[in-house]
Amino acid sequence: MELKEFIGELTAAPGLPGYEHDVARIFCREMEALGARTEIDAMANATAYLGAGSPRIMVTAHLDEIGLIVTEVLEDGALRFSRMGGVDPRILPGSRVHVHARGGSLLGVVGAKPPHLLSAAERKKNPEMKDMYIDLGMSAGRVKELVEVGTLVTLDGPLTEMAGGRLAAKTMDDRACVAAMCLTAELLRDVNLKGEVCFVAAAQEEVGSRGAETATYRLAPDLAIAIDVTHGTTPDCRPQEVFPLDRVVMSIGPNIHPAMHERMMETARKNGIAVEECVVGGVTSTDAEVTQISRTGVPTLLIELPLKYMHTTVETLSIDTLRETARLLACFLRDTLADWGNIQWQ
Repeated sequence: MELKEFIGELTAAPGLPGYEHDVARIFCREMEALGARTEIDAMANATAYLGAGSPRIMVTAHLDEIGLIVTEVLEDGALRFSRMGGVDPRILPGSRVHVHARGGSLLGVVGAKPPHLLSAAERKKNPEMKDMYIDLGMSAGRVKELVEVGTLVTLDGPLTEMAGGRLAAKTMDDRACVAAMCLTAELLRDVNLKGEVCFVAAAQEEVGSRGAETATYRLAPDLAIAIDVTHGTTPDCRPQEVFPLDRVVMSIGPNIHPAMHERMMETARKNGIAVEECVVGGVTSTDAEVTQISRTGVPTLLIELPLKYMHTTVETLSIDTLRETARLLACFLRDTLADWGNIQWQ
């Protein structure tokens, strides 16, 4: 797999919550090339299977991205919109977007009243979505032919290769972790697994982890591992809130099974993988939250990939840490399946 090219393809594909099928098909294509069996369910969860039999470990990273949806087409052709997922209004003025209209995608820009024309009171406020609009540069009549209420809008943030092995793009949350699952499958391709691994590219995490919840219920795994992003070291953030980009992060707390967490940490130590722990005293607000409480309960782990500027169009991470995330996961899956009968759960 050419990893940078694959990440670029994944991050560019539209996949708003509830509309993830295009990304699901890319995931299945890549996994099938690695010898996995795949399927896409009614929720647009894409599942790839390696190995067979018991025990069964489910690994999940989410497909969907934050974005916008058209709520009104104004008389002059400007588009009002609302958010799908956690879009911060501060990133929108002056940004480029793709409006998925009838007949194809249209490039637009997000506009707002110029600062020169704002009142003194308006200048003191953060921008709000109600004061913004999308401009397609078309006549009002043409816009109304192509766009309607409910038209989807994705943010524009193409993959940018930076110095120091850094990559920036929109939707690294969580497509980078979907790529990590594919890289893990590549590392396990020639391994005789003593059980089954189900890699789930899950739908609708950004609006409540709905895909992971239904997938866990359907698959009934013996162990679940969620992969998501966390906050990388960023200026002006408190040190306890952020993590170095060059380390894999392992959460610890009530959402995480303690024996499995220690086993993962030992795997990292044995294989020379730099890992940092993140203490979460409640739920993790990731897919791990719902996998843990599916059916009668599933032992759950959470691996996190640090990135900077979360929920923007320039989410930035280290490709080396992504590779190490996949290596850690592959070693853990191989060894845990092989040693399943000897695991001490308490």
